Amino acid sequence: MEEKEAKRSVVNAGKKLVESGLIARTWGNVSCRISDTQFVITPSGRDYMLLTPEEIVTVTIENLSYKGNIKPSSEKGVHAEVYKFNSALNFVIHTHQENASVISTLGLESVKPGVQYALLGKEIICAAYGLPGTGKLAKGIAQALRKSSGNTVIMKHHGALCFGINEEEAFMAVTQLEEACEAVIAARYLQMKPDIVYDPAKMREFALINMSEKEKNSNLNIRPPYCGSERTKEGFNLLLPEGKSLSIRNGDLPDSLPEDAVIHQEIYQGNQKINYILHSDTPYIHTISCAERILYPLVDDFAQLVGTSVRNINRDSPLKTTALKKSSAVFIKNSGAFCCGNTKGDALAVSMILEKNCKAYTAGILFGGTKPLSLLDRNLMRFVYLKKYSRQMNSAV
Repeated sequence: MEEKEAKRSVVNAGKKLVESGLIARTWGNVSCRISDTQFVITPSGRDYMLLTPEEIVTVTIENLSYKGNIKPSSEKGVHAEVYKFNSALNFVIHTHQENASVISTLGLESVKPGVQYALLGKEIICAAYGLPGTGKLAKGIAQALRKSSGNTVIMKHHGALCFGINEEEAFMAVTQLEEACEAVIAARYLQMKPDIVYDPAKMREFALINMSEKEKNSNLNIRPPYCGSERTKEGFNLLLPEGKSLSIRNGDLPDSLPEDAVIHQEIYQGNQKINYILHSDTPYIHTISCAERILYPLVDDFAQLVGTSVRNINRDSPLKTTALKKSSAVFIKNSGAFCCGNTKGDALAVSMILEKNCKAYTAGILFGGTKPLSLLDRNLMRFVYLKKYSRQMNSAV
C-alpha cells in the first residue's frame, strides 16, 4: 500500500477502535505494511480521535528504526514480528478488548474457538507474558505465531493481537475473537452449573457466592445511575442523573443532597489532584464490591492507569482518602466504585478498565482462580505511567 494511503487507513482504524470501545485512551495500537521492509504505526501516547496522518510513524521491520521527533508505539516490536512471520499479512491491530483480556488472565495456554469463527483457526494461542514494549513480549508473540493457525494471538495479562491481509480482515478477526472468548466463558459456566441458557447475571451471582461464601446475601441488582462530580474553585458540582447538577460549596452540604455527596466532598478535600469523580456501578464492578475483596491487577492497563490495588471499604469508613493515595479507584461495599481522575476522560477510562479487571476476576472463579501480576511488575508499570506517560498525555491536551 502507498505510504500516504496507509497512514490514512491507520488513522481511521484508530478512531474506529475508540468508537467501538475496544480500547481506552491510547491503550492499543494499529499498523499497516507499506513494503517488504517498512510499516506505519500509531504514535506513542497520542489521542486517537485527534490523530492526523502526519503523526503516523514509518518504522523499519528489521531493526525498528524510524525518523523524526514523533515516537512510534512502544509495541512496534510486536507488530514487526507479525510482518516478519508472514509476508501476506498487511494490517495489525492490538487491542485491550474486554473478553480477550479476560481470557488472557486465566492461565490458559490456548483456547479452542467454535468452527463458526473462520479467521481464528482451530486454536487461539496465549502468548507468554512480557512487560509492555519489551523484547520478552515480542519474543513471546513470535513463538505464539509459529503455533497459531489463525489471525489472532492472545497476550497473557495484556490483550489481543489481530491481523489480516487488509484492514477489513484484521477488524473481522477482532470481532470474532471477542465473540469466541465470551463463548469460552459461557461454556465453562454451563459445565459447572448447567442452566438452560447462559445468563451473565446468573454467572455473576454464582461467582459471588463462591467468592464470599454468602448465599445470596448481597443484592446484585444494579441501582439507578449514581452521582458523578467535578471540582470547581468553590467546591464541586454534583452531577445528577438526567443531566441535572448541583453546585456545592466547600463545607456546605444541605441535608437534601444524596448521601453520596459526602463521599465526593471527602475525596476532593483529601486529594487535590482529583478533579473528576465517576461513581461506577457497572455489573462486574458491583459484583466485586459485594464480594468485599481487594482487587489486584490482572491486566497491564489496570496496573498503569488504575493502580497496584483497589481497596474495598465501608461507606462510612474514614479511609477513602487513604485508599486513593496510590490508586485511582476505591470500592464501596455493595455500592460499586468511585473512579477518579484529573479529567472526565481519565475517570471514564478508570471505570472501563476496572470493569474489565472485575470481569476477569469473576470469570477466574470458574477456572480455578486468577493470579495477579507480580508486585514488582505492577509497581514498575504504575511508576512508569505516573512519571512518564501521564505527563505525555497532559502535554498533548
